[in-house]
Formats: sequence, structure tokens, C-alpha cells
Amino acid sequence: MIRLQVLAAFLIATTVQAELAAPPQIHADPAATEASNAIPVEPAPALQNPVQPQIPDPIAFDSIKSDPATEIELAPALVNSAADVTTIQAEIEQAQALGDQPRAEKAFKQLLKLATPVEQKRDSIYKMAINLDEKQNAPVKAAVLYEQFLSLYPDDAESPNILLRLGKIYRDNGSFASALNKFYSVLYTSLQLKSGNEFTDSSLRAKMEIAHTHFAMGDYKTAAQLYSRLKLIKMTQTEASEVAFRSAYIDYLSGDFTAALSGAQSFLTTYPASPLAPEAQYLVAQSLKSLGRGDEAMKETLKLLAAGREFGKKKPAIWAYWQRKTGNEIANELYEGGDAIGALSIYQKLAELDDNPNWRASTVYQIGLCFERLRHLERAREAYRFIIDKIPVSAPADSDALIGVNLTTLRDMAQWRLENLNWLEQTEKDIYPLMDKPAPGPDLQPAFLKPTPANAQTSQAPLQTARATPPATPSAPAPQSSAALNTTSN
Repeated sequence: MIRLQVLAAFLIATTVQAELAAPPQIHADPAATEASNAIPVEPAPALQNPVQPQIPDPIAFDSIKSDPATEIELAPALVNSAADVTTIQAEIEQAQALGDQPRAEKAFKQLLKLATPVEQKRDSIYKMAINLDEKQNAPVKAAVLYEQFLSLYPDDAESPNILLRLGKIYRDNGSFASALNKFYSVLYTSLQLKSGNEFTDSSLRAKMEIAHTHFAMGDYKTAAQLYSRLKLIKMTQTEASEVAFRSAYIDYLSGDFTAALSGAQSFLTTYPASPLAPEAQYLVAQSLKSLGRGDEAMKETLKLLAAGREFGKKKPAIWAYWQRKTGNEIANELYEGGDAIGALSIYQKLAELDDNPNWRASTVYQIGLCFERLRHLERAREAYRFIIDKIPVSAPADSDALIGVNLTTLRDMAQWRLENLNWLEQTEKDIYPLMDKPAPGPDLQPAFLKPTPANAQTSQAPLQTARATPPATPSAPAPQSSAALNTTSN
């Protein structure tokens, strides 16, 4: 038994480490490449968590030498027992209930050493594997036990489910070939062990995971074909929404922004309350922006900021992530393009999303810059004074802040801009009368609507720019925290 377990651990470690590699590059066809070159496109955000470069060696439970004294102290009546599997299982469950995982694993190792038929250990191996996978966040250890379970009980009714879980672990760690092998094995195993609805459910889940794996590999063409076939199969609403969203996302990643826009809009119409809805709204805005339809992208962004109040109650963290990410990117682009009014309308909505001092201060600072550009200098002063007077310096640092600087630095920046505004206004009062010209007043017209002077050779440099760096996140559709949106101000 020990040799079998050690061999299983060695095989999984060798397989995973040998297959870890960067996803293959996708070569678009010439037509798609030409279309994408016509319009500058920002890289699409990753839908899933980034693949880790390597996976640690799995450790078999019986590969660690144990201290007999410790085992005797743990369960003295069981050390020489060859039959009481139930009692040791109760010891394991009690330790897990108390949150003592090391004690539970020691008892489990003791159970494996009992000279009892492997059939009697089936439930213990299965429960420990599930516990490690779902509750202990130890997928590598769980994979060892999953492989052992499949080796000991190949005809078990739970084998399809174990294969699915094992395939996901391999995929999450970049071992795509092994993941596909496990998912395809589900189709064969389900055919042997399941019937009726059980076979249909296992088969459909395996086919979806195969498509997801090709998507994770970057093989969008194959993934699109597989998703297209899945649409012909009867699925639950959750499964159908996932397939619909990923199909639209593949169009976006492939540069077909018209198809991506159509797919994302259709998704939002059909599944407005889906957890993927905020990301689909982001996809709509990005597709419109890539198609050169900036005004519509701004409207969709405002719609996303408002929709969170209605649909974001169940998944507030997910909605907050995409609201902040979408709003920040579109607002920055409008600001840099000279549309300070459009940018201001979005920054004001962003400021309402959260009263966290870091977030509120950084969005108000951007609002102040917009008022400066519109030459509403008194409103700009109000924004900067709000940061100086109302935002506490003692607030902890927050990676969700729109501008990636601490509050002390942000207050200093606001103070500098406030002093600069006073100097600028006084200088204009002194200089413009000498030129027989009135001092400039508020400017409520976006730059792109202003007539360009005939003798203008170059455009005037903006007074202030704010650039956003998109975070590495995804997907999942369920992200764990809000995006870290870093913005620098010149």
C-alpha cells in the first residue's frame, strides 16, 4: 500500500511539472489582424486567475515518518487495532470540527496503516480528499488522494465526480494536457457507471470543462467551436449563461468587436441578474470603445454604475470590481481625449460607490482636475479642500484607491493644486488687463467640439492626465476582491 501511495505521488508530481508551460500564442487570420490594427485596442483583461508558474511536489501522507509516541498519545487503544476504522474516522471528524487539521491528518495516516481491506477505508479517503479540496484549500494534497481513490476504486460511482475535480486542479495549475485527459475520462467512465440523467449531467459537465480548458489555454478557435456545440444541448440557466458569456468574450479576444458587442448585449438582455452581468457590461463598453463609439461607451459605463444598485446586492464585490474598473478606464480616456464633462460625470458616479477614505479622496481629486480643465476654479477648490479638511490622514492604505498613493501624499498634492489655482487666478488678473483681454471664464464645451484654428500646427498639451493600468484579474466569474486601479497624475 505504501509503495502504491508513494508511486501515485511521484507520478502526479512528474506529470504536473513536465506539462507546465505558457499558453500557446493565438495567430489571428489576416482579415482579423487588419481590422484590429485599424483601431488601437487595449489588451483584454484575463477572465481567470493567472496560472501559477509551478506547482509544489505533492506529499503522500505516509511518506512522512511519524513519532510512535505521538500516535499512542493520539489514540492509544487504536495503535494495535486492525479493524476499528469507524472509531478512527470519528477521531478525524472530531479534529476537523475543532479546526485541528494536523491532528486530523495524523489520524488519517494511522487509518491508512491499518491492516484492513481497502473497501473499509473508502469513505475515509473520499471524505479527507473532499475536505482538503473544499475546506483546507490544499488542492495538491487533495490531488494525491483523488489519484489514490481512482486507483483503488476505479468502478466507484463517484469516479466521474473525482475525475472532474482532479481535472480542475490540473488546469488551475497549468497542466492542461492532464486536465483534458481527466475530463475526457469522465465521458468514458460516466458511460460505464451512470445512466439516464446522471450520465447526461456528468457528460455535459465534462464537455463544458473541456471547452473551458481550451479557453484557458488560449485556444479560442477550438473553445468557440465547443461552446457552439454546447448551445445545442439542454442546460441549466447558469450553464447556458456561462456558455453565452464566454462565446462573446472569445469574439472580443479575437478582435471581432461587432460580434462581441452583439453577444454581450444579448447576454445582458437574457441574463441581467447573472453574476457575469457586470463583466458583460464591461465587455459592451470596451467593444464600443474599440469600435470608436466613445459616447456610447460612456453611456454604457454610467448604466453599469447605476445597475449595481439593482443587481449588485447578491454579489456586491463582483459588481464593485467591474464598476470601478470600467468607470476608471472610460473616465480616464475621456479626460485624456479632452472631454472633461464626460469624465466628470463618471468620476462623480465613482465617488458615490464607496465612502472609504482612500477611494473617496482619490475620486474627488480626479473631480477637481476635471473642474480645473473646465475652468470652474471655485468648484475645483471645493474638491481639494474636501480632501484636505474632510479626509482623515490616519485611514489605512487601500489598494482599491483610484490613485495609487497614500493619503498623506494625496493631501499634499491637493494642497499644491489649491495653491497653484490661487497663483494662476491672481496672475491672470494681473496679466490679461495688460493685453486688453478679459480673464478666461468657465469652459463647458468638450475639446472635441471646439473649432480648430486654421493656423494650429499641434494640439495643446493637456494640463493634467490620468492614466489607468488595468489589473491582472478574473475571472471567474467570481473575483475574490475589488480591482487595484493605479493612476498616476502628472
